[in-house]
Amino acid sequence: SFRPASQDDLAPSGAKARFAANVAAIRVSREVEERGYPASAEEQQILARWSSWGAVPQVFDERNEDWAAARAQLRSLFDDDAYAAARRTTINAHYTDPLIVRQMWRTMTALGFDGGRVLEPGSGLGTFLGMAPETARMTGVELDPVTAAISRALYPHAEVRTESFADTRLPEASFDAAIGNVPFSDVTLHDPVHNPTRLSMHNHFILKSLRLTRPGGMVAVLTSQYTMDAQ
Repeated sequence: SFRPASQDDLAPSGAKARFAANVAAIRVSREVEERGYPASAEEQQILARWSSWGAVPQVFDERNEDWAAARAQLRSLFDDDAYAAARRTTINAHYTDPLIVRQMWRTMTALGFDGGRVLEPGSGLGTFLGMAPETARMTGVELDPVTAAISRALYPHAEVRTESFADTRLPEASFDAAIGNVPFSDVTLHDPVHNPTRLSMHNHFILKSLRLTRPGGMVAVLTSQYTMDAQ
């Protein structure tokens, strides 16, 4: 399967270039989904340049006339619900540099991870999925349907669930490990099963990942200073 090279390779410079790369990735992912067979190597390179709407939030600013043409193009690609979903991702859709992902997997392996079922909450484009060791059977959870579709096209060996992690219903203690970059936000998600004390999103994701990982398993995540500061 496709494996990301470096962040510079994946994200073209300049907001307009990132927007154009995002539109190209959407079109390719739809073509791949419609025809029903894996993306070619050339298509994978286009898909891998998806940088999310967190990289170009200005396209959704109705007051920004410089982005009026791009905004119209985006509306032609999406219905109202999909457009609203894309706009919501600008808050915390920022993806992880492959150099950091590689080091996290190396650390997990050094600590004794030798394979099994692995969860990634908030999997985004899927860099953790793509750089996982061959012994890992990956399950990603991604809220944004566009990003999830692109991730599935890039990493067909992984299961990518299109849903909010707050709504994910998987058996507790069913994973051997969890890994990822949890979304940082003061927002509290409704999840009476795994967030009854209404923790902020990043701490909720960590707590739920722990509950879904078996005793003796590992959970390795990037989080913010606010996790370390929290009581």
